[in-house]
Amino acid sequence: MNIIRVEQKKLCWSKWNETIKRFFDLLVISTVFTSIVGASIITFSFLIFSDNILFDMVICTALITYSIYSINRLTDIEEDSSNIPERISYINKKKGFLMALAIISYITAIFIGGMKNLFTIPIFLIPLFIGIFYSIKLADFRIKDIFGIKNFAVSFSWALSSSLLPFIFFNKFEVMIMFFLFMFIKCFVNTVVFDIRDIEGDKKAGAKTIPIVIGVEKTFKTLILIHSLLWIWLIACILNELFLKYIPIFLFSIFYGYFYIIKFCKHKSKRIYFDYLVDGEFILLAIFGITLNII
Repeated sequence: MNIIRVEQKKLCWSKWNETIKRFFDLLVISTVFTSIVGASIITFSFLIFSDNILFDMVICTALITYSIYSINRLTDIEEDSSNIPERISYINKKKGFLMALAIISYITAIFIGGMKNLFTIPIFLIPLFIGIFYSIKLADFRIKDIFGIKNFAVSFSWALSSSLLPFIFFNKFEVMIMFFLFMFIKCFVNTVVFDIRDIEGDKKAGAKTIPIVIGVEKTFKTLILIHSLLWIWLIACILNELFLKYIPIFLFSIFYGYFYIIKFCKHKSKRIYFDYLVDGEFILLAIFGITLNII
């Protein structure tokens, strides 16, 4: 009898683990997790600017992030077929629905943002225009395929949007510039880190990513160098008495960045849980920022 109960408990625990795994897989595959990351970035950004959060702008950012990345996943099927085959299976079943939902999400965000402040509209259109510009294909050629352009475009889009949106509400130019630099460096490193994970599929698709062109070892050294620029950034912030309240959070971000650079470059893996490890950092920054303001 006890043996039967033990086996039943094991079976129940196994089913529970499988359910949890499917849930977290779906969050990444469906871009819901990326939307949460986008919402976390803008939450942290507003805290940096004013110690306050404009929740309607957080919702708009989540909707736009969901829309842009859903459309990107629909256009990057060739690369993802080798990098993350689970994603292709999900997308192929729901192409029409995902496209419709992406369009509705974007229009909703534009409407909500425009009602709040008309200057939000051009800001919300930045990732769309950048995405179209570097993804459009002419005679089998895409700007995206130029060495380093994808990393620059994605990083620039995130950094510009997340620093400009709070700026139109709080008008702090120096804060905007410094936060832009922080986000650009962090996002650039992150995009290259994911290129290391996706190197196999990108080679098959003919993409000229940084790890493919210069190799993983040189990419690792380059990432360490670029990420280390944040120490100069941090010293500049302290000398100018910027973000002093949030210095411990930025210190965590710098050290955490070294951790996942080493993790990816030295231990390559295709598992989608690395999305949580890398992009999940921004969720932690938002949580730490909110906690710091509650204490």
